[in-house]
Amino acid sequence: MKKLNSFLALSFLSLLSTGAFALDLNKPLPNWVDQSREKADGKAPVMAPTMRGVTPSDFRMPAEYEPVGAVVIGWAGYTGMLANIAKAVTGPGKAQLWGVGAPASISGVPAASYTRINAPLDTVWMRDYGPFGISAGTGKPGIIDSIYRHYQYRRNDDAVPTVLGKAKNIGVYAMPIIMDGGNLMMDSTGNLFMTKRTYTWNSGMSEDQVNTHLKNYLKVKKIITFDYAGYPGEPGDGTGHIDMFLKLLNDNTILISLSEDEPFKANAAKAMAWFKANKAPGGQPYKIITVKGWATDAWYTYTNSLVVNNVAIIPSYSGHPAEEAAARAAYEQAGYTVVPVLSDDSITAGGSIHCVTQTIPVLPNKDLSITDIPVFQDMTVTVPLAPLTDSGNSTAVDQLINSK
Repeated sequence: MKKLNSFLALSFLSLLSTGAFALDLNKPLPNWVDQSREKADGKAPVMAPTMRGVTPSDFRMPAEYEPVGAVVIGWAGYTGMLANIAKAVTGPGKAQLWGVGAPASISGVPAASYTRINAPLDTVWMRDYGPFGISAGTGKPGIIDSIYRHYQYRRNDDAVPTVLGKAKNIGVYAMPIIMDGGNLMMDSTGNLFMTKRTYTWNSGMSEDQVNTHLKNYLKVKKIITFDYAGYPGEPGDGTGHIDMFLKLLNDNTILISLSEDEPFKANAAKAMAWFKANKAPGGQPYKIITVKGWATDAWYTYTNSLVVNNVAIIPSYSGHPAEEAAARAAYEQAGYTVVPVLSDDSITAGGSIHCVTQTIPVLPNKDLSITDIPVFQDMTVTVPLAPLTDSGNSTAVDQLINSK
């Protein structure tokens, strides 16, 4: 406990030294950098893994629709939405809830299912800076700590994987590439689906080098890449993440967000063409289910959902009952119990249910096993990033400054 408190204190000091603005629950930071409130510190990413090197051979990255032991949220805005997610996770989802920076209790959430982790945060976007949960043959979870793309702006967020590892005695492995969790989608056979945005973030490496890291750390067998809406320029959805237009509901079933609005229409058509031309892991054709998306003041999508133990927690948007009913039916068609959660405010800042949550997997019919106490060691990671520029909006690749 003393080590954890020391680590959290250092995190807080780091916050003061970077020029970051204080957390404001009433005015949460968007998924992209707010240049009026945030400044880069120009320093290299720092990680604190339990050991250097790649993950053990028996580790794997499970699909989201495999068993989930816990869901992690960060209490940094949209607290009404987070509270409703928490109730769905611990209720019908039958999983634990870990709340980083969250209150001592959340109404409707059983105390036995809830852990508060006292740590500073910059933003609510837990999917992107949070852990990539992986399970080993031993049944113990692990955390893959990739480099958060906003690491120079949001040091508290970037430290969360290590904070969780220390708080929950979970091993952490530092993957030396920029990889957001919203741009990572797995099936249960080891196939990784993502957009080409990951290659843009790691433009100082070749695609083969990036793929090698993904295969070595996540133990993926095959990497399938898609364009994003607006590729190769700035993403129309604000992130360029795959969870903004695709959702694997099981190994054989894909949910695609269709729209009449460009560039989303053409992007969805290309994704659909890939799934029509390729077979699911079992050799049969993919079953493709479509749901409506639309672009007004933001990109509204129903694929940005959280799947927890056969429960789908999906976004709800005011004034769209017909679209929500169709989205509910799409998930129910794949066998899920559906819980809608109002996401009006967060979606205009670049994300919804999936973006503000992260999952910790568990082996079937097993409880989380986190009894080992790993030894953490700091390490500075040198990332070969070329100075990149764009308009400065949304995920703005000019946020990635080459560190010396």
